[in-house]
Amino acid sequence: MKGKNLSDIDLFTEEVSDCPFPAYKEIRESGRVYQEPRYDNYVLTHHNDIQSLKNDQVFDARHGVDPAGRFSEGTYPDINRTDPPRHAKMKAFLYKSFSPKAIQSWEDEISKIFVEHFDNIACDNSEQSFDIVHHVCYPAPAAVICRMLGFSDDRREDFQRWSAALVERLGTNISEEQRNALIEMARFIRLKAEEKEKNPGSDLMTEIVFAEVDGERLSREEVVANGVFFLAAGHETTANFLSNFIYQICTISGLFESLQSDRTLLKPALEESLRLESPVQNICRTVKDDMSIDDKFILQNDRVMFSLGAGNHDPDVFECPEDFNLNRDNLNQHLAFGYGHHQCLGARLARLEGEIFANILLDRYEKIELAGDFERQPGNVMRGFKSLSIKCS
Repeated sequence: MKGKNLSDIDLFTEEVSDCPFPAYKEIRESGRVYQEPRYDNYVLTHHNDIQSLKNDQVFDARHGVDPAGRFSEGTYPDINRTDPPRHAKMKAFLYKSFSPKAIQSWEDEISKIFVEHFDNIACDNSEQSFDIVHHVCYPAPAAVICRMLGFSDDRREDFQRWSAALVERLGTNISEEQRNALIEMARFIRLKAEEKEKNPGSDLMTEIVFAEVDGERLSREEVVANGVFFLAAGHETTANFLSNFIYQICTISGLFESLQSDRTLLKPALEESLRLESPVQNICRTVKDDMSIDDKFILQNDRVMFSLGAGNHDPDVFECPEDFNLNRDNLNQHLAFGYGHHQCLGARLARLEGEIFANILLDRYEKIELAGDFERQPGNVMRGFKSLSIKCS
């Protein structure tokens, strides 16, 4: 590798995970590729290199976002770990649930869900100091994806516990508790799939159950894998997005006041939030054949980690990348929702939930500030907050 020796940078320590951007910068300035010491992934941090994600002739998606490579070829893949042409065919039957028209049709229902969660805060807490993650950022998106899947959301605490197990085992050794939580989640989805097969509805889970690729229904294992993926990804990424945004509201001087005075700034603010604090920081791919990047040889079946968070801080693309800038003219180039074939299917849904969430904040409160301790998500795959106390007036 060109440049200085960076072998001591472990991207998965608690210290680096808490604020990975200085490490990304150091790696990026050293060259185009870095082999991290924890799992031996080859890390790409340059925006242009990350765009090579779209090349399915070079990379396959079997490991999804897991840097430890625990997913094997023998596991049943969800859509996130399936490559073209099967990926495109699976995405086609799911697109009708995530098309612009379909997502727009959910706007009133989503608004109602978020308003109900904010109303519950007002009823429970006259002091207006509360954990926004516990009260809104997690449960509201969870309720949304449950309605879309055709589930009730009366097990929201289980959903959060299961999703936490998925997140916390990324880049860490999976515990027995986490393993049991994932087994519970799979059993729940299997049961719901059986219910939808007997009594189909107009919902996403029914679409998954009856989906066909090349004239054949998905296997029951694929149905369960995709149900688990959409239940978890459908609210985990959005919860991180919302919690990152509210933290920025509380810590970036003048941001909330600017949005209050000019709502046209809201959409660029949300996009800049996604760029600056990408909810998904890193995703992994497996190399299909021997290749080289500069003077580094990467062998077949080695893993490459595409650092979306680092690419979104690339100064060759985003001027003064550490700054929160509402006037960037290239925010459409951020990589927060991935790139290429696997660009996030739920990006429109997340953006709509972000707008609704932010507008409620702006409508209800004159001032928002941090009110105590906070806890970030563990690891360096997802970036968001497990808890975040704020005070509103």
